[in-house]
Amino acid sequence: MTRRFVAVAAIAGVSITLCAFWRRRRRASSQATVSDLLIYPVKSCAEIHVAKATAVAKGFMGDRLLQVVDEEMKFCTPRDADKARLFQVLCTLNGSRLTLSIACVVKDIGLSPVTIDLQKPVGMVKAKVLGVPRPDDNYEILSDYGDEVAAWLELVTGIERCRLVGIGPEYKRTVMLNPKQGDEVPVDSAPLSLADEAPYLLTSIASLDDLNSRLRKRGQDEVDMRRFRPNIVVGGTRPWEEDTWKRIRIGNMEFMVWQRCSRCVMTTIDRDTLERGREPLATMALFRERDHGCRNFGMHLVPCAGTPAAGIEVSVDDSVEVLEYDLARKAEWEKLHAYWR
Repeated sequence: MTRRFVAVAAIAGVSITLCAFWRRRRRASSQATVSDLLIYPVKSCAEIHVAKATAVAKGFMGDRLLQVVDEEMKFCTPRDADKARLFQVLCTLNGSRLTLSIACVVKDIGLSPVTIDLQKPVGMVKAKVLGVPRPDDNYEILSDYGDEVAAWLELVTGIERCRLVGIGPEYKRTVMLNPKQGDEVPVDSAPLSLADEAPYLLTSIASLDDLNSRLRKRGQDEVDMRRFRPNIVVGGTRPWEEDTWKRIRIGNMEFMVWQRCSRCVMTTIDRDTLERGREPLATMALFRERDHGCRNFGMHLVPCAGTPAAGIEVSVDDSVEVLEYDLARKAEWEKLHAYWR
């Protein structure tokens, strides 16, 4: 009986070991693919999901072309509670024509959509853009789109005397080093849309799932991907594995995976109710906070040098190929998330 017990135990042990081996192999060999693509024509306003997008050096075509500014020509974002309704402004982009409308969750505003032609601004203004420290205090020469859309936005958002402004012929913004993060920009003079720091933001479904698992364990509500405003969402990875990448190819487009994205209070705002809380930042502080205080979710991408001016098409279901790993970040990932190996 003893021998039989030992034999059974040995077989069981081998089976468990093999199962674990094949689980690890399956995880390691699973193909990462693009699950979702998103653009945000107006900064801080609602996203547009697209099946394919043209990737150029400064970002997807149609992404972060415009921003809302206050009467002092300073950028407006929902970081300020009185500007939270920007999240509920819907965008539809058809060629050069942009239509703004109101999300259905906004019950107390009955207002027809407004449409502008992005090729027909009414003038030029000097306006402040949100970003890391730059020359001239982040002021840029932008196109102004007139009184009609400005009045519409004031009614919808409650931001008094606001204007809609956007990228014009004199716009020359480039990617700059974030002194808090300290990661050198991987491409010289990389052009940038009106995005805060980088032309693209990539996130993963697995990382969101892991974060939500941790939220549930703490008795907190889950969050959805809208909290993080990515351009590219990938599936088929292990949680936080995107941290380890240094250079990737998506379809035929190559990107440098520059720096981890530090998250701000905008992630704590429910997109439907506009209620604010402490999550997910409070939970992220327990396992995603670095020495300088940044709590990270997602990776900033910069297109590799030589991206053609006409761009390269990226599509949902495109494969994501890792061409090079960041060895320091990979070692950190293996230390912090060893249970996923």
